[in-house]
Order: sequence, then structure tokens, then C-alpha cells
Amino acid sequence: MNEKRYSVFISSTYEDLKEERKAVQDVILSGGDFPVQMEYFPATDEDQLEFIKPLIEQCDYYVLIIGGRYGSATADGTSYTEKEFNHAVSKGVTVIVMLHGDPENIPSGKTESTQEGSDKLSKFIRRAEDGRIRKTWTDIAELQLAVSQALTHAKNAKPSTGWVRADKLTNVEALEELDKLRRQNSEFREVIGNLEVDLALPPIPAANDKIQIGLLPRSPRGYGTSKATYAKVQTTWIDVFTAFFSNLSWVTNDWGGEYQFSIEVEETRSALGEALAAELADFNTQGLYTVSKSTYERLLSYFVEVGLMFEEGVTPFTPSGARVARRHRISGTSKNAFELIDGLISQERALSIDDDEIPF
Repeated sequence: MNEKRYSVFISSTYEDLKEERKAVQDVILSGGDFPVQMEYFPATDEDQLEFIKPLIEQCDYYVLIIGGRYGSATADGTSYTEKEFNHAVSKGVTVIVMLHGDPENIPSGKTESTQEGSDKLSKFIRRAEDGRIRKTWTDIAELQLAVSQALTHAKNAKPSTGWVRADKLTNVEALEELDKLRRQNSEFREVIGNLEVDLALPPIPAANDKIQIGLLPRSPRGYGTSKATYAKVQTTWIDVFTAFFSNLSWVTNDWGGEYQFSIEVEETRSALGEALAAELADFNTQGLYTVSKSTYERLLSYFVEVGLMFEEGVTPFTPSGARVARRHRISGTSKNAFELIDGLISQERALSIDDDEIPF
């Protein structure tokens, strides 16, 4: 039996979601965990948001309930709920989003009365659900079930520190040993933190910087070697992204109640190699070329770093990535976008090359 208990911060607009907040509190308590919510905070002269921030930081999980209201705004126009969310994200607290699945049928008294409020709510929803654990609900029963399932998944997929009763620890020696380890960990974190400050990361190439990609001959299974020859293509990061977008092979799987994409690497490498070869060939290149695994991994890393792709989630491409690909499709690929700088795009002679011996 798991002896750990977790603290869960409940965040939402207040007046329109009182019953829902109470229902989520009950689910958390029934699971043996500790709900943290603003209605139980003591009166204080301190600015409420500043009082809430350290409580959020100490929580293991943050449940955000979104209904039909954006909520009361602060002086800069941002709602208190969104500021709580921003602080949780900045401190690395795992965020679980509970989004109303039928906003058209929310009673008018519980929705935004102005277009500005509706626009802010829509923008906040897009931010909140992007790449996070998210479930939808339409009534309190669905909300309770969704929170229970999402917390169970989060505890397995993104385990947090949690709390353990003192009487579950074996003895005084164990407590002393834990305290010693705590001090050592603090020292290690300080050293690692200094390394992170002093160690400069390599710069990210600009989108229009040149990149060289080796095209490797594919060996057809079961009948000899490829007739294609090795070639090296020069293009730009942004031009190869359009080809990467069109030829990425991926599927979505339901893992632990949450949908996650997975990339079919071999199929993607082959499809990308064939597509790049086709830009320079006057014959059908299908089945003739691939790119190395290191080439694929380098391209994927770049597109994640510049915000065109997700590391995990329901879909591999961010909204920005999909938009960039669409715009480049509309404008069309320049004739000079791909240049053969070594070798030959050909079917004439066999050449055996080891996958990762070709330089990028």
C-alpha cells in the first residue's frame, strides 16, 4: 500500500464554480490526499496572490478547473486564476486541466458577459491545455471521475515528493540518515546549479542557415542491394522542416488514460530520404533512399528547440509548427531550396554504406 499522501491545489474562478470546487475537494480527500484552496486561507493583510504563491509551490499537483468565465482581472488585465496558473508552471508544479466539454450549454449567468472576457478565456484555455494532462467534463459527476483518473495518472507518470507520516519511518537513526541525505542533496544541487550557470549551451542555428544532409541508399529486403548511390544535399533548416512535416509517420496511442503520440522512426527516415532525393531527381525515388538515425534525431531536436514540435502530447507538431508548414506549402518550394553538393541521385550502381558512418 502506498503510504504517500499528496497536496493538491484547486484553482478556478470562484462564484460560478463553488459546487465544482467542493466536489473536487471531496474527491481529493477520498483519495487520502490534501486539498488546498483559497476559501480556507486565513484572513491576511498581505496581498492575496502573494500569500497564495508559496502555497502553490509547496503543492505536489495543481488542478485547474475551467468553466465559462475568465474571472476577475488584476491591474494588468490578467485574471487571478491565470496568474495562479502562471506561477504553478514557473515553479514546475504538475498542472492538471479540467476543461468544460460543452461551453455552449453553460448557463448564461456563469459565462463571460463581454467579448473581451470571452476572448481572454479562449486564449487562456489554449495556453492551459497545450501539452498538459487534460480531461473534459460537463457535470459534477464527470468532473469527479475525471479528477480521480487524472490524479492517478499523474502520480504514476509524474511522481511528486508527497508526504509520509512520521510514525511510518522506522526509527531515529533513519530520520538522522534522511536529514544527512537532505543536506548532501542540497550541496549537490548548489554545485549543479553553478555548473548550469557557467556552462554555455551551443547556439541554435537560424531558420535560414544552411544544413547538409546525407542521403543513404536503401537496401531492399530480400533481393540484393540498392541501385541508388550516396548523395549529400544542402538546404536550410526551414526548408527541410516542410519535408519533415509532410513525411513524419506517427500514431496516437491511449496510454494510461491519456493519448500520446509516438513516431515511427524507420518509416519517417525512409520517407524523408525519398522526399529529399525527389527534389533533385527526374525519376521515382520511392524505396531508394533514407537518412541516418543521427540525421533524424538532429532534425527532431532542432524542431523541438525552436518550438515547431512537442516532445510529448497528443500531436507532434505545435500550432506554430503546423502554421509554418502551411505557409511554406502555400508559397511553394524555391527551385534553389535543395542543392546536390556531393554524390549523385542515381539508380545506376550499387553502393554499400553503413547507416551512421555517413557524416551529417
